[in-house]
Parts: sequence; C-alpha cells; structure tokens
Amino acid sequence: MVRSCFALATALPLVLASGGVAQADWPERPINAIAGWSAGGSSDITTRAVVREMEGELGQRITVTNITGALGSIGAEAALAAGPDGYTWFGGAAVAGTWPVLGHSDNSWDDFYSFLSVVFPTTIYVRDDAPWETIEDLVAATEEAEPGTFRYGHPGAGSNGEIFAGLIMEEAGLSGRVEPIPYEGGREAGRFLVAGEVDFASVTMGDLTDWAVEGSIRPLVNLHDEEIEFEGVTFPSVVDYYPDLEPYSAINPYFGIYVHRETPEDIVIRIAEAFAHAVQQESFISVAVDERAGVLDPAIGQASDEIMSRVESARSWPLFESDVAPNDPAEFGIPRVTEWSWPPHERAEQANPWPAEVEDIFKSLQDELG
Repeated sequence: MVRSCFALATALPLVLASGGVAQADWPERPINAIAGWSAGGSSDITTRAVVREMEGELGQRITVTNITGALGSIGAEAALAAGPDGYTWFGGAAVAGTWPVLGHSDNSWDDFYSFLSVVFPTTIYVRDDAPWETIEDLVAATEEAEPGTFRYGHPGAGSNGEIFAGLIMEEAGLSGRVEPIPYEGGREAGRFLVAGEVDFASVTMGDLTDWAVEGSIRPLVNLHDEEIEFEGVTFPSVVDYYPDLEPYSAINPYFGIYVHRETPEDIVIRIAEAFAHAVQQESFISVAVDERAGVLDPAIGQASDEIMSRVESARSWPLFESDVAPNDPAEFGIPRVTEWSWPPHERAEQANPWPAEVEDIFKSLQDELG
C-alpha cells in the first residue's frame, strides 16, 4: 500500500490540467503537418517555411502533406482524427470558423490551438493585357455586359477571394452578375486567369505576387487601408474606391499552424517555443514577407483565439447573406464583426485555455519584435 501511494504521488505531477499525460521526450519521431490547400499557394508555402525553421528547435523532421478540399476542412479533419499527441498538425489559412456555416465540417477554430504567423491582404488581379486599368473600369464593363458574361476565379467556396469580389459587386450594385469559379487554392485560380479561362482572379495577394512582378498579371485593387508597393508593383487600396469596405479587412487571411486543442500542455509549450523562434528567422521572413508580401504579425495564446474569432465573424455573415453559406451564423452564436467582443460565444468560453507559459512566450516574442 505504501508503494502504491508513493507511485501515485510520483505520477500526479505528470498529469496535466488539460487531461493529457506529460511527454518529456516529445518529439521522439517525425511530425506531419497537413497543408489543407494545393501546393504553391500561400497556405502551402507559409506552412513549409515556418515548419522548416521549427525542425531545428524540436530536433525532428517535419514533413508537409497536402490534403485539399472544402476550404481546408478535409485536411483539418484528418489532423484532428490523428489524435492529440502532437505529431500531426494542420497548416494554412485561418478560416476554421467558417466551416460550420458553410456546412463543410462540425469542427471550428476552437478545436485547435492556432499559431498564427503572417497576414496577407486580398487582391483582385487581371491579366496584363486586360483592357481595364482600374477596378472601376472592370465594374463598369461588368455593368454593361450581360449577367454571367464575366467570370472570376477564387481559392474555393467561402474563401477571402470569393467574399471580397462579392463585396465589391454588392457595393457596386451588381450582385449576381459575375459568375464565381472555385479552384483548389489561389495559385490554381491564377493559372486559369493567365490561361484566359476567367476574366479576373480574387485571391490572397501573396498567391500571385511573383506573376505580378514578372508582368503577366496586374493588381486592380487590394483589401488594405493604404496603397502597397511591392517590388515596383502598385497594389491600389480599396479605400480609394470603396471606403465603406475597409472594415472588412478582417477577412484577410492569417496563416499558421494548428494543433489539436486537447494536446498536452507541455507539448503545446514546446511547439510555442519553436514557433516563436521560427517566425523571427530571416529565412522565414524572406519567404513569407519579402517574397510573398505578407505582413509579419505573429500571435499565440488568447491573442490568437481573438483573431480566429474575429475572422469567424467577419467571414461568416457575408457568406450567409450572399447565399454562399447555407447555415445561419447566429445558430453557432457567431456575432457580426461590428458587434464582436471577447469572448464572443459559449464555445470560446469552454475551449481548453492556453497554457500560461505560452502567454509568457508571446509577451517575450512581442518585446523582441518591437
């Protein structure tokens, strides 16, 4: 009996508040990160860039597998199904809050710990030989044409690209006159734009910046509060044309990696330490910021949850009101972004909290980045 009591007393410190068991030697084998979108797009590239820098800190190889479809939810479900042992992550855009509204999945952002790295504006691109010099020119041509004449590509149903183009057309009084064509990622939408299969593409800015720099496509408008210059290319601000759309910059995608919310605390802390190291490395910044025109704005802890929740609000309501999403956001307790406050609903209140150590890591990261 004494031996049993001693064993129990010894084991108790190893049991974590989250219900998991401490994994002092984690990771003992390679980790798999599932990117939920096609190869070559911003989700894929930012995932690969950040995990590459995390490998050295964790002492294990991190492979990236692409499992596409349903706005990333298919890959995310695979990551959750693998269990909360820290060996399978999800990577890509921070759109999990829209999956229930779209009917893609019952899972949402509160099923993950989200490690967010960079944010990208959303951009409408046309081919370089297109006759429209501004977004106003494109809108005017759309108004003069028969409904359905104009087609645009976007990264998938419920994507930031689909929402942004829909908001532009709604603001111009042209809802329903342009045919949206979904693709498996912004890069694929760009390929069909270059091939002439669609008239414009509404995608994450970083998906196609290299083609804009080389001159095969041109940006007409950018969902950002000011004009952006990137390697000699001007990305006009939506505020200059449709200032009422500026609040919807919350639909601009964050990118990151996402870990099962029931993962043991000590593993979450190890991941947070490696992530904080990774986003400060020049090689990551070179890929995600210098090459892809992303804005470095890392977030972990409650700050990350708040971002994920605002994205949920900002995207879900436009999707529902434009008949893209079949399910009413109110059924999931999702407030409009203009009415958002933390915590926004019961799901957020009941989600496993972040380890306190992660909040400390985030504060140190903010201090180091200035």
